Amino acid sequence: MSVIVEHMDAASALALVGDGAHIVAGPGCGAPTTLLRAVNKQAPGRGWTLDSGMLLGDYPFLDVVRSGDLRYRTWHVMAPVRELVADGVVGYVPIRASRVAGLLAAHGVGAALVRVTPPDRHGYCSLGPSAGYGLDALRLAGMRIGEVDPDLPRTHGGTTVHRSVFDALVETEDPTPRYESAKPDAISKQIAAHILGLLPRDPTLQIGIGSIPEAVVSSLATADVGRVRFAGMATDEMVDLFERGIIAPEVDESPITSPELMGTERLMRFADGNPAVSVYPSSRAHDAALLGRIERFVSINTAIEVDLSGQVNSEMIRGRQVSGVGGSLDFVDAASRSPGGLRVIALPAATANGVHPKIVGAIGASGTVTMPRSMVDAVVTEYGVAVLEGLTSVERSEALIAISHPQHRAALTEYAGAQR
Repeated sequence: MSVIVEHMDAASALALVGDGAHIVAGPGCGAPTTLLRAVNKQAPGRGWTLDSGMLLGDYPFLDVVRSGDLRYRTWHVMAPVRELVADGVVGYVPIRASRVAGLLAAHGVGAALVRVTPPDRHGYCSLGPSAGYGLDALRLAGMRIGEVDPDLPRTHGGTTVHRSVFDALVETEDPTPRYESAKPDAISKQIAAHILGLLPRDPTLQIGIGSIPEAVVSSLATADVGRVRFAGMATDEMVDLFERGIIAPEVDESPITSPELMGTERLMRFADGNPAVSVYPSSRAHDAALLGRIERFVSINTAIEVDLSGQVNSEMIRGRQVSGVGGSLDFVDAASRSPGGLRVIALPAATANGVHPKIVGAIGASGTVTMPRSMVDAVVTEYGVAVLEGLTSVERSEALIAISHPQHRAALTEYAGAQR
């Protein structure tokens, strides 16, 4: 059992990490921001490699990444690192969320940096809003450092770890990271209305990030779809649905299960000590075999573009990595296994003013196929729904052209005709 070191500052804690170590930092609203900022000063001459998933806000260690004093790899490309990924300074790892624990096991973890609540009277801390790969990193790590945040929610599920496993505990100097949801615009609301028409009664929904998923959640307040449960990322808007009774608890089950809570203080307060919300590691929360046992599991994910065969690009714009695989493939896999499950891809038909189409002839070298055509049941734009399951290749093209932006339908029709 490790020796507990209380009230150590971040620099002293990182001094415990060995040279050449592979460091893993927790993501999202559970990111250890004070420790990550200290990495910027402590990394030179240490030969460290840092891995993380999605980080919010600024990346406080990028100075040493640019200087070559820290190698950084990520499986989710946010705006602050997109140019660095394009330039080869930051490494992007294309991987499903369910496989991250296996990746960490294969590479080994020299040190795990996670954000935690203060210990309770029994000595247990909680990783709060973010279990993801954090618990796996702690299990595998040779050095474990916790950043203690008194404002972090103590969540149910699989987030607890005893203080004795830590080699150092550091008091945070920062507020808990927050995620502000994208506000749905008129097009997102139109798309959400089409999606609601596809939902089975009493569904379990998984939503991705962005204005369209948020519009779907908001629209459920006035929809007649019965009792709703959520699996996957949890957001502020779900609090409203719970308070309205649309999200209803089951016997011995949380109606909201998630690897990551992504929201503001409102969601964090709601989740604190609330059995209605369970946060689990990705080894469970992204387990397609486990989720696939749930009846009427519906995955709703956005995309950058969809081609006329139904292939989906969710990662690249004009040859540049702008996102990651995340949990989308895991959840689509789960919906494939679920009795009455449904796999939905939702996106605007084009960029602003119809300039660039998002329904395209083919995903070429400037994109990548995140999701194969065989794993999509329906594609939704503001112009309607293309139900692809069971259609021939020609019928798929016709269905997708019908929901494409009017400015691009003629060109798409010409392209489709040339492929026959």
